[in-house]
Amino acid sequence: MKFWMLLTMICAGLLAPLVGQEESVAEPLAVTENHVPGVAMAQGITEITGVAISPLLGVSAVGSWHYFKSPAELRDDLPWYCQPWAWGTGFVILALIFLKDALGAAAPGILKKPFDMAELFENKASAVVASAAFVPLVAREMSRGMEKVEVPAGMIGHEMMASIDAAWFMVPMAMIAFAVVFVCSHAINVLIILSPFSTVDTMLKIARFGVLLTIGLMYWIAPWLGAALCVAIILVAAWMAPSALRLMIFGTRFAGDVLMPWRADKTATPETPHVFTLGDTGGLPSRTGGRLVSTGDGGVEFRYRRFCLMPETSVTLAEKDRHVEKGLLSPAVFSGDDKQLIFLPRYRGHEETLVEVLSFKEVREHPVARGWSAAKAWIAGIFARDPRVTE
Repeated sequence: MKFWMLLTMICAGLLAPLVGQEESVAEPLAVTENHVPGVAMAQGITEITGVAISPLLGVSAVGSWHYFKSPAELRDDLPWYCQPWAWGTGFVILALIFLKDALGAAAPGILKKPFDMAELFENKASAVVASAAFVPLVAREMSRGMEKVEVPAGMIGHEMMASIDAAWFMVPMAMIAFAVVFVCSHAINVLIILSPFSTVDTMLKIARFGVLLTIGLMYWIAPWLGAALCVAIILVAAWMAPSALRLMIFGTRFAGDVLMPWRADKTATPETPHVFTLGDTGGLPSRTGGRLVSTGDGGVEFRYRRFCLMPETSVTLAEKDRHVEKGLLSPAVFSGDDKQLIFLPRYRGHEETLVEVLSFKEVREHPVARGWSAAKAWIAGIFARDPRVTE
Protein backbone atom coordinates (compact mmCIF):
# COMPACT_ATOMS: atom_id res chain seq x y z
CA MET A 1 0.00 0.00 0.00
CA LYS A 2 2.81 2.41 0.86
CA PHE A 3 4.38 1.80 -2.54
CA TRP A 4 1.18 2.64 -4.42
CA MET A 5 0.73 5.79 -2.37
CA LEU A 6 4.31 6.80 -3.22
CA LEU A 7 3.77 6.00 -6.91
CA THR A 8 0.62 8.11 -6.95
CA MET A 9 2.48 11.05 -5.40
CA ILE A 10 5.28 10.74 -7.98
CA CYS A 11 2.83 10.66 -10.88
CA ALA A 12 1.00 13.66 -9.46
CA GLY A 13 4.30 15.51 -9.19
CA LEU A 14 5.13 14.72 -12.81
CA LEU A 15 1.75 15.76 -14.16
CA ALA A 16 1.13 18.80 -11.96
CA PRO A 17 3.37 21.15 -13.97
CA LEU A 18 1.63 20.10 -17.16
CA VAL A 19 -1.94 20.67 -16.07
CA GLY A 20 -3.24 24.19 -16.36
CA GLN A 21 0.11 25.39 -17.63
CA GLU A 22 -1.03 28.62 -19.18
CA GLU A 23 -0.12 31.90 -17.56
CA SER A 24 -1.25 30.61 -14.17
CA VAL A 25 2.04 28.72 -13.90
CA ALA A 26 4.85 30.80 -12.45
CA GLU A 27 7.41 31.99 -14.98
CA PRO A 28 10.68 31.52 -13.11
CA LEU A 29 13.20 33.03 -15.48
CA ALA A 30 11.29 34.47 -18.40
CA VAL A 31 10.52 37.64 -16.49
CA THR A 32 14.19 38.54 -16.32
CA GLU A 33 15.96 36.66 -19.10
CA ASN A 34 15.38 36.21 -22.78
CA HIS A 35 17.78 33.53 -23.90
CA VAL A 36 17.91 31.97 -27.35
CA PRO A 37 16.59 28.37 -27.25
CA GLY A 38 20.06 26.74 -27.19
CA VAL A 39 21.27 28.82 -24.25
CA ALA A 40 18.03 28.25 -22.32
CA MET A 41 18.42 24.49 -22.85
CA ALA A 42 22.08 24.56 -21.73
CA GLN A 43 21.22 26.61 -18.66
CA GLY A 44 18.39 24.26 -17.70
CA ILE A 45 20.53 21.12 -18.05
CA THR A 46 23.31 22.73 -16.01
CA GLU A 47 20.98 23.89 -13.24
CA ILE A 48 19.21 20.52 -12.94
CA THR A 49 22.49 18.59 -12.81
CA GLY A 50 24.08 20.95 -10.31
CA VAL A 51 21.06 20.89 -8.02
CA ALA A 52 20.91 17.08 -8.23
CA ILE A 53 24.54 16.82 -7.08
CA SER A 54 23.90 19.01 -4.02
CA PRO A 55 20.21 19.95 -3.71
CA LEU A 56 20.44 22.46 -0.87
CA LEU A 57 23.57 24.19 -2.19
CA GLY A 58 22.32 24.09 -5.78
CA VAL A 59 18.88 25.55 -5.10
CA SER A 60 20.30 28.23 -2.79
CA ALA A 61 23.06 29.22 -5.23
CA VAL A 62 20.78 29.31 -8.28
CA GLY A 63 18.08 31.20 -6.38
CA SER A 64 20.44 33.87 -5.03
CA TRP A 65 22.13 34.25 -8.44
CA HIS A 66 18.82 34.93 -10.20
CA TYR A 67 17.70 37.25 -7.39
CA PHE A 68 20.73 39.55 -7.57
CA LYS A 69 20.84 39.39 -11.37
CA SER A 70 17.21 40.50 -11.71
CA PRO A 71 16.10 44.17 -11.66
CA ALA A 72 14.73 45.25 -8.29
CA GLU A 73 11.24 45.89 -9.66
CA LEU A 74 10.96 42.29 -10.98
CA ARG A 75 12.28 40.40 -7.97
CA ASP A 76 8.83 39.93 -6.42
CA ASP A 77 7.78 38.01 -9.55
CA LEU A 78 10.57 35.47 -9.22
CA PRO A 79 9.71 31.91 -8.06
CA TRP A 80 9.99 30.83 -4.45
CA TYR A 81 13.55 29.54 -4.58
CA CYS A 82 14.77 32.96 -5.76
CA GLN A 83 13.34 34.75 -2.72
CA PRO A 84 15.72 35.74 0.12
CA TRP A 85 13.83 33.74 2.75
CA ALA A 86 14.40 30.54 0.72
CA TRP A 87 18.05 30.81 -0.30
CA GLY A 88 18.92 32.63 2.94
CA THR A 89 17.62 29.72 5.00
CA GLY A 90 19.54 27.34 2.76
CA PHE A 91 22.81 29.18 3.29
CA VAL A 92 22.29 29.20 7.07
CA ILE A 93 21.85 25.41 7.06
CA LEU A 94 24.90 25.05 4.82
CA ALA A 95 26.92 27.19 7.25
CA LEU A 96 25.95 24.87 10.11
CA ILE A 97 26.96 21.84 8.02
CA PHE A 98 30.30 23.47 7.20
CA LEU A 99 30.85 24.20 10.90
CA LYS A 100 30.07 20.57 11.71
CA ASP A 101 32.59 19.33 9.14
CA ALA A 102 35.27 21.84 10.19
CA LEU A 103 35.02 20.96 13.89
CA GLY A 104 34.47 17.28 13.20
CA ALA A 105 37.69 16.97 11.22
CA ALA A 106 39.64 17.29 14.48
CA ALA A 107 37.33 15.03 16.49
CA PRO A 108 37.12 11.22 16.49
CA GLY A 109 35.00 9.99 13.59
CA ILE A 110 32.59 8.11 15.85
CA LEU A 111 31.51 11.37 17.52
CA LYS A 112 30.75 13.01 14.18
CA LYS A 113 28.73 10.15 12.67
CA PRO A 114 25.32 11.01 14.23
CA PHE A 115 25.53 14.48 12.68
CA ASP A 116 26.56 12.96 9.34
CA MET A 117 23.52 10.70 9.54
CA ALA A 118 21.29 13.71 10.22
CA GLU A 119 22.82 15.39 7.16
CA LEU A 120 21.94 12.25 5.18
CA PHE A 121 18.25 12.85 5.82
CA GLU A 122 18.61 16.60 5.22
CA ASN A 123 20.02 15.76 1.79
CA LYS A 124 17.02 13.58 1.05
CA ALA A 125 14.55 16.24 2.23
CA SER A 126 16.24 18.89 0.08
CA ALA A 127 16.06 16.56 -2.93
CA VAL A 128 12.34 15.98 -2.40
CA VAL A 129 11.68 19.73 -2.29
CA ALA A 130 13.89 20.37 -5.33
CA SER A 131 12.34 17.57 -7.39
CA ALA A 132 8.79 18.68 -6.64
CA ALA A 133 9.12 22.47 -6.77
CA PHE A 134 12.34 23.37 -8.60
CA VAL A 135 12.99 20.87 -11.40
CA PRO A 136 9.50 21.16 -13.00
CA LEU A 137 9.84 24.97 -13.18
CA VAL A 138 13.24 24.75 -14.86
CA ALA A 139 11.95 22.06 -17.23
CA ARG A 140 9.02 24.30 -18.15
CA GLU A 141 11.45 27.06 -19.11
CA MET A 142 13.42 24.61 -21.21
CA SER A 143 10.26 23.53 -23.01
CA ARG A 144 9.33 27.16 -23.68
CA GLY A 145 12.74 27.61 -25.25
CA MET A 146 12.07 24.62 -27.50
CA GLU A 147 8.73 26.08 -28.52
CA LYS A 148 10.60 29.03 -30.02
CA VAL A 149 12.28 26.68 -32.49
CA GLU A 150 10.19 26.69 -35.65
CA VAL A 151 9.55 23.33 -37.30
CA PRO A 152 9.98 23.50 -41.13
CA ALA A 153 6.63 23.45 -42.84
CA GLY A 154 7.63 20.70 -45.25
CA MET A 155 8.82 18.37 -42.52
CA ILE A 156 6.97 15.10 -42.01
CA GLY A 157 4.69 15.36 -38.98
CA HIS A 158 4.92 19.17 -38.95
CA GLU A 159 1.38 19.71 -37.70
CA MET A 160 1.65 17.04 -34.99
CA MET A 161 5.03 18.32 -33.73
CA ALA A 162 3.77 21.90 -33.72
CA SER A 163 0.71 20.96 -31.65
CA ILE A 164 2.53 18.94 -28.97
CA ASP A 165 3.55 20.82 -25.87
CA ALA A 166 7.24 20.13 -25.25
CA ALA A 167 6.61 20.10 -21.50
CA TRP A 168 4.92 16.70 -21.78
CA PHE A 169 8.27 15.02 -22.35
CA MET A 170 10.66 17.69 -21.04
CA VAL A 171 9.40 17.54 -17.43
CA PRO A 172 9.59 13.72 -17.10
CA MET A 173 13.03 13.68 -18.74
CA ALA A 174 14.26 16.36 -16.35
CA MET A 175 12.88 14.45 -13.36
CA ILE A 176 14.60 11.23 -14.48
CA ALA A 177 17.91 13.04 -15.06
CA PHE A 178 17.64 14.67 -11.64
CA ALA A 179 16.84 11.33 -9.99
CA VAL A 180 19.78 9.35 -11.41
CA VAL A 181 22.31 12.09 -10.66
CA PHE A 182 20.98 12.62 -7.14
CA VAL A 183 21.06 8.90 -6.33
CA CYS A 184 24.74 8.70 -7.31
CA SER A 185 25.64 11.92 -5.50
CA HIS A 186 23.73 10.81 -2.41
CA ALA A 187 25.90 7.69 -2.31
CA ILE A 188 28.70 9.98 -1.12
CA ASN A 189 26.65 10.81 2.00
CA VAL A 190 26.22 7.07 2.62
CA LEU A 191 29.95 6.43 2.20
CA ILE A 192 30.63 9.22 4.69
CA ILE A 193 28.51 7.63 7.42
CA LEU A 194 30.16 4.25 6.76
CA SER A 195 33.71 5.60 6.74
CA PRO A 196 35.45 5.60 10.14
CA PHE A 197 37.93 8.31 9.11
CA SER A 198 37.13 12.03 9.16
CA THR A 199 39.85 12.64 6.54
CA VAL A 200 38.06 10.40 4.06
CA ASP A 201 34.80 12.24 4.75
CA THR A 202 36.47 15.56 3.94
CA MET A 203 38.01 14.21 0.73
CA LEU A 204 34.64 12.90 -0.46
CA LYS A 205 32.97 16.26 0.13
CA ILE A 206 35.81 18.13 -1.58
CA ALA A 207 35.48 15.81 -4.59
CA ARG A 208 31.74 16.52 -4.87
CA PHE A 209 32.27 20.25 -4.51
CA GLY A 210 35.00 20.04 -7.16
CA VAL A 211 32.53 18.55 -9.64
CA LEU A 212 30.08 21.38 -8.92
CA LEU A 213 32.84 23.95 -9.35
CA THR A 214 33.89 22.41 -12.66
CA ILE A 215 30.33 22.52 -13.96
CA GLY A 216 30.04 26.21 -13.05
CA LEU A 217 33.41 26.99 -14.63
CA MET A 218 32.54 25.18 -17.87
CA TYR A 219 29.21 27.01 -18.08
CA TRP A 220 30.95 30.34 -17.45
CA ILE A 221 33.39 29.64 -20.31
CA ALA A 222 30.60 28.58 -22.67
CA PRO A 223 27.06 27.36 -21.86
CA TRP A 224 27.36 24.45 -24.30
CA LEU A 225 30.50 23.24 -22.51
CA GLY A 226 28.67 23.14 -19.18
CA ALA A 227 25.72 21.35 -20.77
CA ALA A 228 28.00 18.81 -22.47
CA LEU A 229 29.71 18.02 -19.18
CA CYS A 230 26.31 17.66 -17.47
CA VAL A 231 25.04 15.29 -20.17
CA ALA A 232 28.15 13.15 -19.64
CA ILE A 233 27.51 13.17 -15.88
CA ILE A 234 23.87 12.15 -16.43
CA LEU A 235 24.87 9.22 -18.66
CA VAL A 236 27.48 7.97 -16.19
CA ALA A 237 24.99 8.38 -13.34
CA ALA A 238 22.34 6.38 -15.24
CA TRP A 239 24.85 3.53 -15.60
CA MET A 240 25.79 3.64 -11.89
CA ALA A 241 22.26 4.27 -10.59
CA PRO A 242 21.29 0.63 -9.72
CA SER A 243 24.34 0.12 -7.52
CA ALA A 244 24.00 3.60 -6.00
CA LEU A 245 20.32 2.98 -5.27
CA ARG A 246 21.13 -0.18 -3.31
CA LEU A 247 23.75 1.76 -1.36
CA MET A 248 21.25 4.56 -0.70
CA ILE A 249 18.63 2.16 0.65
CA PHE A 250 21.21 0.44 2.86
CA GLY A 251 22.54 3.75 4.21
CA THR A 252 19.06 5.12 4.89
CA ARG A 253 17.95 2.08 6.87
CA PHE A 254 21.27 1.87 8.69
CA ALA A 255 21.21 5.55 9.70
CA GLY A 256 17.53 5.35 10.64
CA ASP A 257 18.23 2.54 13.11
CA VAL A 258 21.12 4.45 14.69
CA LEU A 259 19.25 7.77 15.00
CA MET A 260 15.92 6.23 16.10
CA PRO A 261 16.81 3.22 18.25
CA TRP A 262 13.40 3.18 19.92
CA ARG A 263 11.77 2.57 16.55
CA ALA A 264 14.44 0.07 15.51
CA ASP A 265 13.85 -2.05 18.63
CA LYS A 266 10.14 -2.30 17.83
CA THR A 267 10.73 -3.45 14.25
CA ALA A 268 13.44 -6.04 14.97
CA THR A 269 12.43 -9.59 13.98
CA PRO A 270 15.27 -11.97 14.98
CA GLU A 271 13.32 -14.95 13.58
CA THR A 272 13.57 -13.49 10.05
CA PRO A 273 16.26 -10.80 10.35
CA HIS A 274 16.91 -8.01 7.84
CA VAL A 275 20.32 -8.29 6.19
CA PHE A 276 22.28 -6.85 3.27
CA THR A 277 24.71 -8.82 1.14
CA LEU A 278 28.42 -8.02 1.01
CA GLY A 279 30.48 -9.13 -1.97
CA ASP A 280 29.21 -12.01 -4.10
CA THR A 281 26.61 -13.82 -2.01
CA GLY A 282 24.49 -16.28 -3.94
CA GLY A 283 25.36 -14.49 -7.17
CA LEU A 284 23.66 -11.30 -5.94
CA PRO A 285 25.26 -7.84 -6.14
CA SER A 286 26.53 -6.15 -3.00
CA ARG A 287 24.06 -4.40 -0.69
CA THR A 288 21.03 -6.35 -1.89
CA GLY A 289 18.52 -6.14 0.92
CA GLY A 290 16.42 -9.04 2.14
CA ARG A 291 15.78 -11.42 5.02
CA LEU A 292 17.40 -14.60 6.29
CA VAL A 293 14.99 -17.49 6.84
CA SER A 294 15.79 -20.89 8.31
CA THR A 295 14.52 -23.81 6.19
CA GLY A 296 14.21 -26.06 9.25
CA ASP A 297 16.80 -28.64 8.15
CA GLY A 298 19.85 -26.58 9.04
CA GLY A 299 19.77 -24.62 5.78
CA VAL A 300 19.36 -20.88 5.37
CA GLU A 301 17.65 -18.94 2.58
CA PHE A 302 18.11 -15.32 1.63
CA ARG A 303 14.76 -13.92 0.45
CA TYR A 304 14.48 -10.62 -1.41
CA ARG A 305 12.43 -8.70 -3.97
CA ARG A 306 13.99 -7.22 -7.09
CA PHE A 307 13.44 -3.47 -7.22
CA CYS A 308 11.40 -3.92 -4.01
CA LEU A 309 8.40 -4.67 -6.23
CA MET A 310 8.82 -8.05 -7.93
CA PRO A 311 7.62 -11.33 -6.39
CA GLU A 312 9.77 -12.63 -3.58
CA THR A 313 12.80 -14.66 -4.68
CA SER A 314 14.91 -16.93 -2.51
CA VAL A 315 18.56 -17.98 -2.75
CA THR A 316 19.82 -20.90 -0.70
CA LEU A 317 23.14 -20.12 0.95
CA ALA A 318 25.83 -22.74 0.50
CA GLU A 319 26.53 -25.03 3.46
CA LYS A 320 29.42 -23.46 5.38
CA ASP A 321 30.54 -22.95 8.94
CA ARG A 322 29.18 -19.49 9.67
CA HIS A 323 29.29 -17.42 12.81
CA VAL A 324 27.84 -14.09 13.90
CA GLU A 325 30.27 -11.41 14.94
CA LYS A 326 29.18 -8.53 17.15
CA GLY A 327 29.86 -5.16 15.58
CA LEU A 328 30.33 -1.67 16.93
CA LEU A 329 27.01 -0.65 15.33
CA SER A 330 25.55 -3.87 13.88
CA PRO A 331 26.35 -7.59 13.82
CA ALA A 332 27.52 -9.43 10.70
CA VAL A 333 27.67 -12.97 9.33
CA PHE A 334 31.14 -14.37 8.68
CA SER A 335 32.17 -17.48 6.79
CA GLY A 336 35.68 -18.07 8.04
CA ASP A 337 37.39 -14.69 7.74
CA ASP A 338 35.05 -13.45 4.99
CA LYS A 339 32.19 -11.13 5.89
CA GLN A 340 29.15 -12.21 3.84
CA LEU A 341 26.12 -10.43 5.30
CA ILE A 342 25.51 -7.48 7.57
CA PHE A 343 22.48 -7.05 9.81
CA LEU A 344 20.77 -3.76 10.51
CA PRO A 345 21.76 -2.06 13.80
CA ARG A 346 18.39 -3.06 15.28
CA TYR A 347 19.79 -6.58 15.83
CA ARG A 348 22.52 -5.54 18.25
CA GLY A 349 21.87 -7.54 21.40
CA HIS A 350 20.07 -10.31 19.46
CA GLU A 351 23.22 -12.18 18.40
CA GLU A 352 22.54 -15.27 20.50
CA THR A 353 19.00 -15.53 19.13
CA LEU A 354 20.24 -15.14 15.56
CA VAL A 355 22.75 -17.98 16.00
CA GLU A 356 20.09 -20.23 17.51
CA VAL A 357 17.40 -19.52 14.91
CA LEU A 358 19.71 -19.73 11.89
CA SER A 359 21.77 -22.68 13.20
CA PHE A 360 25.07 -20.82 12.94
CA LYS A 361 28.19 -21.95 14.79
CA GLU A 362 28.77 -19.31 17.46
CA VAL A 363 28.84 -15.66 18.45
CA ARG A 364 32.16 -13.84 18.45
CA GLU A 365 33.15 -10.48 19.79
CA HIS A 366 34.26 -7.69 17.47
CA PRO A 367 38.10 -7.41 17.25
CA VAL A 368 37.94 -3.98 18.88
CA ALA A 369 35.86 -5.36 21.74
CA ARG A 370 38.20 -8.35 22.11
CA GLY A 371 41.17 -6.00 22.26
CA TRP A 372 39.46 -3.82 24.84
CA SER A 373 38.57 -6.86 26.98
CA ALA A 374 42.17 -8.06 26.82
CA ALA A 375 43.42 -4.59 27.78
CA LYS A 376 41.05 -4.44 30.76
CA ALA A 377 42.13 -7.89 31.92
CA TRP A 378 45.80 -6.88 31.62
CA ILE A 379 45.26 -3.67 33.63
CA ALA A 380 43.23 -5.57 36.24
CA GLY A 381 46.01 -8.13 36.51
CA ILE A 382 48.62 -5.44 37.15
CA PHE A 383 46.71 -3.71 39.93
CA ALA A 384 45.14 -6.81 41.41
CA ARG A 385 46.16 -7.57 44.96
CA ASP A 386 47.76 -10.95 45.50
CA PRO A 387 45.64 -12.70 48.17
CA ARG A 388 48.76 -14.49 49.44
CA VAL A 389 50.29 -11.19 50.51
CA THR A 390 49.27 -10.33 54.04
CA GLU A 391 49.46 -7.09 55.88
